[in-house]
Amino acid sequence: MSENNHSAKPKILYVEDHLESANLIVLILKKDFDVSIAESVEQALEKLKSEKFNLILMDIQLQSKFDGLELIKKLKSDEKYKNIPVIALTAHAIHGDKEKMINGGADDYIAKPFNKAVLIKRIPRSLLRGQKDVVLLHGRTYNKEA
Repeated sequence: MSENNHSAKPKILYVEDHLESANLIVLILKKDFDVSIAESVEQALEKLKSEKFNLILMDIQLQSKFDGLELIKKLKSDEKYKNIPVIALTAHAIHGDKEKMINGGADDYIAKPFNKAVLIKRIPRSLLRGQKDVVLLHGRTYNKEA
């Protein structure tokens, strides 16, 4: 695979402090996406300053100074980052958690443990928010109506 093909993939920042979970996401998504891992809120902010990402997958329960929901709120209030779609990918799965994440600024919510097919379907839809382009994955074309 050439470097040009690799860099043409949508870039995802996965904020996750458990390396096993992060590696699983990379394994699932590496065919279609360029996934970068940040193990803390601070590392995520540094990566966002130096790279452009098309989407953020956010664990909520981070062992950091701030949790993932606080980072989502910070990003959505910042002009540079507010249009990057954020999917909360979290073990917070009790009644009301989804609403809490969406009201906190997440564009979508997926509970852990997650279904691989759900994750693969939701990412293109989130990438399309605010976009006119289609996303082609696994031979399927996604657009806003999909």
